[in-house]
Amino acid sequence: MSVTKVSHKFQVVIPKDIRELLGISKGDTLQVYKKNHEIIMKKADVKKPLSLKNLKGLGKEIWKDVDVEEYIKKERESW
Repeated sequence: MSVTKVSHKFQVVIPKDIRELLGISKGDTLQVYKKNHEIIMKKADVKKPLSLKNLKGLGKEIWKDVDVEEYIKKERESW
C-alpha cells in the first residue's frame, strides 16, 4: 500500500507505482468522488477538443477525380 500526504494547498501526489500501473501521465484528467468514507480517484475518459488543424485534409477524397479550376469556373458561370 502506498501512502501520500496532503499539502498545505490540499494537493496530493499520486505515488509513482500507482501512476505507472494505471498509466497516468502529466496533464491527464481524474474524476474524484466520495464513496462512503473513501475518496475515489479514477482516470477520466476525456476527449480532447478538436482544433481546425484536425480538419486539415478532411474530405479530400471528394475532389480526387475533379478538376478544381474547371469546377470553380462552372460554378461562377452559374451565378
